[in-house]
Amino acid sequence: MTLPDLYICLTPLQALIAAQLIRQTQPQPSELLMICYAGADNEKFRHYFRQTQALCRRSDYTVIEHGRWMPPRLRRNIGRHYRTVRLASVDNDAVQYVVSHLRFERLETFDDGTANLYTDSILYRNPPMSAFRKLRRALQGIRYQTEDLRRLSQCHYTLYPERPNIAAPTVPLALWQDNTPRRAGTDINEVNESSLHPFKILLGQPLFDRAEDNIALFARLQRHVRADAYFPHPREHYTLPDIAYLHSDLIFEDYLAQQLQKQPAREFHIYHLGSSAAFNVHAFDRVRVHALRPEEPLFANPTWTQLYHIQSQLNIPVETV
Repeated sequence: MTLPDLYICLTPLQALIAAQLIRQTQPQPSELLMICYAGADNEKFRHYFRQTQALCRRSDYTVIEHGRWMPPRLRRNIGRHYRTVRLASVDNDAVQYVVSHLRFERLETFDDGTANLYTDSILYRNPPMSAFRKLRRALQGIRYQTEDLRRLSQCHYTLYPERPNIAAPTVPLALWQDNTPRRAGTDINEVNESSLHPFKILLGQPLFDRAEDNIALFARLQRHVRADAYFPHPREHYTLPDIAYLHSDLIFEDYLAQQLQKQPAREFHIYHLGSSAAFNVHAFDRVRVHALRPEEPLFANPTWTQLYHIQSQLNIPVETV
């Protein structure tokens, strides 16, 4: 009997990447475990779960609470032995819990987002742990930490092949190339760049615990950008005043790829702070990405400084706000 592969996903983007990897490895049988934290459970998550679920012989969507004892149902609907386990969130306790209770022949990783791009992120090293957390993990049989899963990974699938990542070797991953317009000069119906109509989109990114702090920051960014529309992050539970919203069950990368097909005379200008989605679309034709750097202490810390440096290396202009 052929052992199946298992994909463990925590975000819509991870589920989209899993779907692509499943297509690449067919007819190898695949199973899916989608873990969703209660505050993030929404239609966008479920849309991408269903999309990937359709490619799997068995799947489970499990909602859990932050910081709680791992519920046994996390392992209820998956097997015990797999050929390959593929995952992105090597730092996540729930992922480490599941993997600790599996047998597998091989482990591979794939991108989670911008945290893959800088070596000081949570995906690169074990976090400090209190004695209580160590005891709780031991009682739950959690044997692996972040650096363990990195070492176990035998290859890493990435959207950023030009950058070092959490494991080697890296394997380039293409998600949207077949769904976005070809580069200028390759399409006989291409629109002259001088005739393109610009459309500005501001990407949401909840950075603070308090909704009012996020609202104040993005209201300030909007006064600077004067965006035509705002695309909220899936974890947002607040509303910005005086700006048109773009509502979609798609993640931003899929939404933009769709709009590029529908609107060949548009040039899209994407404004963001440190959004993975902006990194993922910066090479799309007729798309210009702009990074915003507020003059506040948060955006001068080493993590944000490194993130803005990476964007400069990718020829994404950084604007001080």
